[in-house]
This record gives sequence, C-alpha cells and structure tokens, in this order.
Amino acid sequence: YKCTPIPGQSVISQEQPSPKVGCLGGKEAWDTCDNGWFLCKPMPPLPKETFHTIFNVQSSRYFEWQVRYLQYHFKKSGQEGGMTRLLSGSHVDHLVDEIPTWVAPTYPKLAQDPYVPYNKPTAIQHWLQFSGINAEWIIVTDPDTFFLRPLAKQVYGGDIAVMLGNGKAQVVAKGKPFGQKGYMDWVKGGPFESLAAKYCPGCPFVDALAVPIVIHIEDLRKIAPGWLSITEEIRRDKPNWDKAWLHERFALQWTVEMYGYIFAAAKLGIKHSISDRAQEIVGFNKVVQAPVLHYSLKLELPGGVQWHKYFEDAGSNIPDPPQGTNAVSTRFLKELKEAHDALPPTTKKWTTGYFQAEL
Repeated sequence: YKCTPIPGQSVISQEQPSPKVGCLGGKEAWDTCDNGWFLCKPMPPLPKETFHTIFNVQSSRYFEWQVRYLQYHFKKSGQEGGMTRLLSGSHVDHLVDEIPTWVAPTYPKLAQDPYVPYNKPTAIQHWLQFSGINAEWIIVTDPDTFFLRPLAKQVYGGDIAVMLGNGKAQVVAKGKPFGQKGYMDWVKGGPFESLAAKYCPGCPFVDALAVPIVIHIEDLRKIAPGWLSITEEIRRDKPNWDKAWLHERFALQWTVEMYGYIFAAAKLGIKHSISDRAQEIVGFNKVVQAPVLHYSLKLELPGGVQWHKYFEDAGSNIPDPPQGTNAVSTRFLKELKEAHDALPPTTKKWTTGYFQAEL
C-alpha cells in the first residue's frame, strides 16, 4: 500500500494486496504507512449509546447524494443515537468529514463473483469486530431511505420499541428483533418457500422481512457470519436456481443477501416481529403514516412525469409533484428538494460513471 498524504490524516490506495483486515477502519483508525506496511492505531473507547444506525455503500456518484440526504433527514428526525456509513473500499473518501464513516474492506472475491451486496455482511462483520461500537441496539437501513421521525425509542418502563405508522409500539428484546415486512411471500407456496426449503432445511420458521431492522447488537454479532456464508452458498449454487426465483417480483439475482440474513437468523432461532408499518414505499404506498420513507421504486407521476434514483441527475433534478400525486410521493419529493436545497454541492470531481465505485 502506498500512503497518500491528506492534511490531518493518512490514507492508503489499493496498489498492492490489502493489509490484514484488522488494520482497516474508520477515520480515527488511520495512522502511518512505512515501506509499504500499514500500521494500526487502536480506536479510542466509544461512548455508550442505546441506538446506533448503520448502512452500507461504496463511494460513487450514485450514492453521494443519497448518503448526504439520508444523514440530513436522520439528524432532523430526532432518532436517538449516531449513524455510521459503512464504506466498502480501501480508504476514506471526500465525505469522511461530513458523514461519520467506517471503512471496511470490500468482499475479497468480487472479481470471481461480482455481486456487490456481498459487501454489506462483510462490512457489518468488520465494523462489529473492529470499530469498538458501544451501542445496545442497531438499526440497519438502506441508503435510499429518509427518516421522518424516530423509528425506535426507549418507552415507559424501559422497554425498547419500534414506533409503527399504525400508532402501535412494537416492543423488541434481545433474541426478538424487528424487521419491516418484505415482499417475498407474495405467493403462498411460491419461490420464497422453495428457496427456504433448499437453503434453510429444517428451519422452524423463516421471516419474510427487509430493512429497516432493529436488533440487539449481540443478535447481530451472531447472525453476521452466517449472513455472509449463506449468501455465498446460494450464489455458488446459481446454476441450479429455480426459474421462479428469477421472476421480476422475486429477483433473486439481486436479493440473495436478504435471504442470507433471513436464513442465518432462522438457523439460530432468532425470530423477528414483522410489520409493514415501519416504512412507506415511495411509488407504492399512498398515505404517510410510517416513520421512514424508502424510495426503491421508480416514481410514475400524473402527466407522465417520472423520477428514479437511477437517473444520473436524480439528486438535483427534482420534479414538483403534479396535481393528483399521492401523499407519499408528494412528501418524498418535498423532503428530497429540502435536502438538496439545504446542502451545498460537494467539490468532488468524479472521473467514474454514475454507478461505478471509485474506491
């Protein structure tokens, strides 16, 4: 590794094989490089928190505006605890002083199997092992979300609860996490059941869930290794996948990592409480009740107006909601524009494509 000097910090660029994974870390963990060797510096003890929120990305134009807007709305929401961007790459990027960041190594076998979501369980394992995080409850979200108000709170009596959009408070406990209801059980006896039968045989249950997840840190520590290994197992078996698993409404080619988590939890007997009221899916739900907006879908608005996070100008070319736009899409476009207007553009000069990771 070659040292690249930046005022106040030292970073490395991936020109030689990676150092041991224990030497990679967040901004505070970087020290010096001499003669190609990377030297580690112990992390200081982190303050104790009840909650901490995490998400995983790479450094790209696609994620740049998403992570900045996510942090803007997270701070505004009043959700207790900090939030950390788990950045999969070899060194820090231009957002490290704006967004709390932990750098984790990318999945080491991406050249053989270029499935980028391997990075998520890889980064979470690395963060749990080396960051010194001192939080009891972890909120796992995606970068394409906005927090409108707190998702999880400590309620009367000391219980931890997820504050759902139906007015209910879903209590969680160690061994009993929460997950947003996923899409995968849309057909009884369909692809989810056949997938579980093959890769989670004998499991007494499988939870049809997605993010956000609210989970005790010790449960996440237990799940993380199996999350990655089961993801690897399913991907290795790709030549034998059932055609039903490739249906556009199941899309296993992209969602394997989700099932890695679900099956790892099931094999450990960790059952989630599930509700579809933790988030509103922009482009699907119509009434704003839940504490989180998730903009994973393409917006098809009245009058033929369209918006999608895949558009290269999605973070800046924000349409006004046409007359007849439902409340969820209207609120999302309002929050999107507010974040855009509140945050000055970065000075980063990108040399890569919209989706291509720079690190």
